[in-house]
Amino acid sequence: MEYQIIPISSLKRIESWLTDETGFSLSMLHSELDYISDVYLLGKQFPVEIQDLYLSIKKEEQDIPYPNRGTDEDKYKFSLTVGKNLVLESGDFEADYILNLWNLYDTNEDSACEEQDQDIFNGILLIVAIYYKYTQTNGYFDFGDYVAAPEQIQYTYSVRPDMLNLYKMFHEKKKTKNNTITIEYNKQKIELTNDDNWFLNMITPYLDKYLGIPSLEEAEAELNKDYPTTGKRGRKRENAILDTVTLSIYNLLRHSSFAAKGKGLTDNEGKFILSLLVYLRLIDEDSSKNDILNLRATIRNLQKYEVHPNWWRIPMCKTSPNNPVEHLKSYW
Repeated sequence: MEYQIIPISSLKRIESWLTDETGFSLSMLHSELDYISDVYLLGKQFPVEIQDLYLSIKKEEQDIPYPNRGTDEDKYKFSLTVGKNLVLESGDFEADYILNLWNLYDTNEDSACEEQDQDIFNGILLIVAIYYKYTQTNGYFDFGDYVAAPEQIQYTYSVRPDMLNLYKMFHEKKKTKNNTITIEYNKQKIELTNDDNWFLNMITPYLDKYLGIPSLEEAEAELNKDYPTTGKRGRKRENAILDTVTLSIYNLLRHSSFAAKGKGLTDNEGKFILSLLVYLRLIDEDSSKNDILNLRATIRNLQKYEVHPNWWRIPMCKTSPNNPVEHLKSYW
């Protein structure tokens, strides 16, 4: 088993790019971040070598309260605060091999680019580790047991999208003067005049509370990302994970010295991406996809149809204090 060791300081410097441009989220590293917390909290129960590898702050040096009743995000933030390195499994994908590819095509010698290029390289190693974890968990990452609960499946695939669509409809409805509401159920239809806006005043706070989203824009974004309309116009995606890895690597490289400002995919970017995709066994060396012209066309197509990297096989439902994960049956 190979491991990627990624400095947390490097991750923090490019976290916004990883989040916005590669589909990365800290929840993908739930177990690894929990382990950092364990090393910190249990301290001397771990060998010194493990503490030195994982921690930038040791408990005996600075006692930082652990957010026992906090959200997962609070706990991830804690781990990033006390942590020094992320140590991620990557199967048989070797950091040295990827570094050799990087050095083969990164010909920029400008020292001003050195730190950012190193951060982008660490981001590439992270993408490789995320891809390996994706293959091992079928895109569920550390939430396989969680999503297997019947209540969660029902909520994820049926209840939440229904509620989001209601939220969208009624929040848009607020903007119109006609407040008449028609409800049809079990072959019966009723028309509500909605005098004094009573129905909307009842339903919208309910949806606000149980969805845990602050705005119509966020509801629309979640619907578009996690519940895209069947038959939506756009490029047929024969291999979604290949698209996700390709876009993630390309988007990161745009911030490196590989990229040429104001220009599209450079030859060196293309050769690096293709070599890495072959190494990850996402494309075959003799495939028609192993071609820069094909790669350029693919990236243009993905950009044209606004495809965003998406690693999850499941929609990751947002939570709020009113719909905590451990009480799924009270979500609706």
